[in-house]
Amino acid sequence: MSNIVVSGTGSASLSALIQQYYMPVLYDNIFKKSHPLLAILKGKAKTFNGREIVVPVESADGGASVWGDRHGIANSGSPAGGYVPALADIAQTASYKPTMLTGHFLLTKEETLLMNSPQAIKNIVGAKVKNLQKGLEKKVAENLFATSATADAFNPLGVLVDKVSGNSQDVTVGGIQITTNGSGVYTANGFWNSPVLDHDSFSDASGDFAGDSPDAGIQYVTEANMVDASKNTYILKILAKGVANAKAQTGENPDLIIVTQYLYDLIENEIDPRKTGSKMSERMGSMGFTGLNFRGIDIVADQDMVTAQLQSGGADTAKDRDGRIYFLNTNYLHMFFNSGAKFTASDMIEDTQSNTFVQKVHTYGNMVVTNRKAHCVVKQLYSPTDYA
Repeated sequence: MSNIVVSGTGSASLSALIQQYYMPVLYDNIFKKSHPLLAILKGKAKTFNGREIVVPVESADGGASVWGDRHGIANSGSPAGGYVPALADIAQTASYKPTMLTGHFLLTKEETLLMNSPQAIKNIVGAKVKNLQKGLEKKVAENLFATSATADAFNPLGVLVDKVSGNSQDVTVGGIQITTNGSGVYTANGFWNSPVLDHDSFSDASGDFAGDSPDAGIQYVTEANMVDASKNTYILKILAKGVANAKAQTGENPDLIIVTQYLYDLIENEIDPRKTGSKMSERMGSMGFTGLNFRGIDIVADQDMVTAQLQSGGADTAKDRDGRIYFLNTNYLHMFFNSGAKFTASDMIEDTQSNTFVQKVHTYGNMVVTNRKAHCVVKQLYSPTDYA
């Protein structure tokens, strides 16, 4: 390892200066300024130590309750009205594996020699860190809304708040496995399932839903139906149903709705500020983002949701028909970072063959969910991936 001492900085190493002045900015820019969701989670980020992130989870309605004070054990000797108190299902924990996000940049020996003043350091290192930030942001963005987990990456939102798939596929999130009997009936940990709605969720008895069947019968909600107020698939009705499903188990409204830019523009055209109050979100505005207000809930657009659409299988026209809306209660979503590694700059490594110095930076943590029923996902909505 090499500990470069910068001229004019006393005994301070260059890596130490990068840690002190650039790592906090890098952390802020990636986890505060790039995505509304990450900005909210960063504001209440938690720390952990060790090789696992273990969190308590809520799994039912708060356990056994009874009128009066008859908390006896229901057996042959118990008083009338006694009962066996059920384990309050909040006793379970979920366990998540932290992962490391690493980036690096190179400094030539010539560049280190040129860094003979604070301004020179700022010019050279600042440009390197800014470029590094773009690469790290891209890595986080590609994964944030993915619908399947990637090895050694942060838990994507599509996995944390999605539900068991089909009638026979079991799903494990946070070490808790949801199982079914093959007929759609849960046999274990059904409490850990998220409500997910698709085009079938908005059909009514009169067949009001009018889906199309391109690409081998793929069903989706069309744009025409999303802007028709007489339809159950009217976009504001979709929003209302998503909110209701996210609220059903906890009694709490979600506080953040994330959509593609296409769906955001469509919603903005339909929201009537005369009925809903302010059309724009004050909270999102104060955080540097543009957002809408729907019944007191923030709606934001995140075009990296399109990245997830493009990563899905099938033809491009099929991808256009898998737009999603996330209804999130951020009280039950958390970012965890190792107490010493929100972003850490290691000592520089000298590569004598290339005559350069390698500066590595890394963060260690993960995104976790503590109540999967506090959220909702709506999918199979028309949202063209080439919309700008």
